Amino acid sequence: GINAEYGDPTITGRSNKPTVGINQKDLYIMDFKENEVWGKYKEAINAVKDEYDEAASNATGDKIFTWSDISGDCNDPAWSVQSENRGCFYLGVNRAYGFNPTGNGTDRFGARLFINCAYDIGIAGDGDVDSNIAKFTVVEDPATQDLSPYYPWTSKLVNGLQPLVAVKVEIDDALNNARDDDNWGTFLKCQLYTKLDGEDPVDFTEEGGQFARLTIVYPEKNTK
Repeated sequence: GINAEYGDPTITGRSNKPTVGINQKDLYIMDFKENEVWGKYKEAINAVKDEYDEAASNATGDKIFTWSDISGDCNDPAWSVQSENRGCFYLGVNRAYGFNPTGNGTDRFGARLFINCAYDIGIAGDGDVDSNIAKFTVVEDPATQDLSPYYPWTSKLVNGLQPLVAVKVEIDDALNNARDDDNWGTFLKCQLYTKLDGEDPVDFTEEGGQFARLTIVYPEKNTK
């Protein structure tokens, strides 16, 4: 799996290939059916928030991402409620030392740096990409989102942890109740992009960058 490393650097963490992910394995699945899976997901949100709060309180630099920089409902871990068919994913980029893709001297100088997601069929090809049951919003808006001011990232001591984006998910209950029984859920494929004004977004596939694939399991029908 693509599990970006934010804690003690590992091989993944030291890679200069930008990898989108989060360092909590239980934050890759939002399961609106299984209580135990959901419980681990909720614990993982709180663990990430605690990690960011601690890192921000100790960092010495002048550009530090804090949990409070996540705007809207996803700022509050308590907003994600299984019985309300809503939740948030959280994603960042791995600890790529010296990673500065939009810096002076690069061919993407001055570009915005952002994460965006799209429905994905997944490895087995059974992910639902058509029904729009799991409505999602990337926060901040990928049309204006810009993570570049946080780079180049030097160290946890100076910069804290990498900036996060949230992916807010809300199940459309009417569409869920009308779905085919074999339509179990969907995947979101989330990638890092740069965009220069007037040009299309460019991902990091050529540089060996890796995306995150998130899983959403639909709730039982007529549960709300």
